Amino acid sequence: MRVRPTWRMAALVFTASDAGWRTPDGTRGRTRRAAGDAEIAGIVRQVEAIPPAVAAWSDGAAAVELVGIQVVDRPIVSLSATGPHALWAGPGDVRPEIERLRGSRVDSVVVVWPSDGQVPLCGWGCTIGPTRDAGGAGFSSIVSDEWHQHARRPFPEEGFVHEWLHQVEGTLQQRGFGPDDFPSLHDAEVLTSCRPHDEPPFGQTYRRWHDRNPAGHSWQDWYADWMTGRVRRRDRDGCYGLTRELWEAARPRR
Repeated sequence: MRVRPTWRMAALVFTASDAGWRTPDGTRGRTRRAAGDAEIAGIVRQVEAIPPAVAAWSDGAAAVELVGIQVVDRPIVSLSATGPHALWAGPGDVRPEIERLRGSRVDSVVVVWPSDGQVPLCGWGCTIGPTRDAGGAGFSSIVSDEWHQHARRPFPEEGFVHEWLHQVEGTLQQRGFGPDDFPSLHDAEVLTSCRPHDEPPFGQTYRRWHDRNPAGHSWQDWYADWMTGRVRRRDRDGCYGLTRELWEAARPRR
């Protein structure tokens, strides 16, 4: 029996930031904040929930093996540009930690760090597919600022799963797959499911169901369909998403 594709993930949780920054358009500032014990513990719990979520939402087609969560006591001391107006804590800003991961056959790196809420970020989380800068692993950078809000959601880990799925998406794009094979992770606004109409999202777009869901705000139905190839196509009949064949095509090559 063939072993399901498995991503070995390392998480780096930084306890502080103390970084001067400058965007390419000339805006300057400094972020300085230390995360409290509750924030660090909350982030660790959310990261620990990634592997069971991936297994469940993919119907066992894919797996994440969490090879380590390192709480990093040094602050983030630099930020890098992702465009003319936006920044992130990229691979070059966590170079010592990336170097220590070399030789560990890590397929996915997730960096979590606290900001002061004033940094012009590329997003709550930003991701690139496998990159030489991260030792050949996919790389996600996420701020921990909203950890308490995520903790109150039905699936606190779903934002982390979303960023990891962008790593998978980037892998598939590097290997020649594209919008004819699977939808963008951000297309929940306009797409619906191939499930029967008596199951979520009940014939509505995922966005509409998310906003009306009385059980609380969650995108779990969207992620589950995206990860099992049950998203309805807009332009022609049929369903698409990450079928087992696409999961196999995205398998880490290490």
